[in-house]
Amino acid sequence: MTDTMPEAPSGAVAEQYVTNFRDHGFTHVPNVLTPAEVARFRNAALDTIEREGVAAGMGMGVGRTGIVTTTQAFRKAGILRELARHPRVGAIAEQLAGVPLRVFNGDAQLKPPGDETDTIWHDDLTFAPLRGRILLNAWIALVDVPAERGCMTFVPGSHRRPDPYRVPLAAAKENPNSFLFTGWPELGWRPRLTVPVRAGDATFHQWRVGHTAGPNTSDEARIAFITTYTDAATTYDPHPGLEIPGLVAGEQLSDDDYPLVADFE
Repeated sequence: MTDTMPEAPSGAVAEQYVTNFRDHGFTHVPNVLTPAEVARFRNAALDTIEREGVAAGMGMGVGRTGIVTTTQAFRKAGILRELARHPRVGAIAEQLAGVPLRVFNGDAQLKPPGDETDTIWHDDLTFAPLRGRILLNAWIALVDVPAERGCMTFVPGSHRRPDPYRVPLAAAKENPNSFLFTGWPELGWRPRLTVPVRAGDATFHQWRVGHTAGPNTSDEARIAFITTYTDAATTYDPHPGLEIPGLVAGEQLSDDDYPLVADFE
């Protein structure tokens, strides 16, 4: 991974969001979806989770909470596939990244009320069998997510930490609640920023950024959709416990299975 990215194209969002994303590793963009879109996608998320939702986790049983997720909704025909390929969300992601992107995943998540388990402090890259210039998530709120409903908290600038660029997966499995700060002790002394979001807002974060999400102590479910983007030239880089059937190490991801943002309608 590289921390140096080319100049971003303009147009999707104001440059302040690009600056925040590059300096801090994340940014909060309000009103990414319209209220009508929020309602439509939220209903689709609830319907899909009710039919086929599965327990979510960070990989190899690490960091499980009561979160329920869809499974590869970005591949399946339907409304959630539209959200994974949303042209405005993709355009914002490409402007922030400054390079052509493709979708690697896209799923809805529901954290039920009363789930008092924090998401472990982590960086997404530790759990990614990928190698590329940049990997990022768009975390799209489908309901209001104040702090008590389990919004995201980040360690600003943690994407610029020194190598190793990720810890071994075994270390994360052995110490799921502390591997980020054990691997990079200086991060434990950095300021942390909690980011409440309104329905229709999104946070975009790079995969090297340390982050967590708090418990849902409210009386309503937290519902979000997470679209994962990689740069278009990303290659498959498996490591033990994180293999994807059908992919060959070192090969670039295919356009058919992992669509390019440039091809969104």
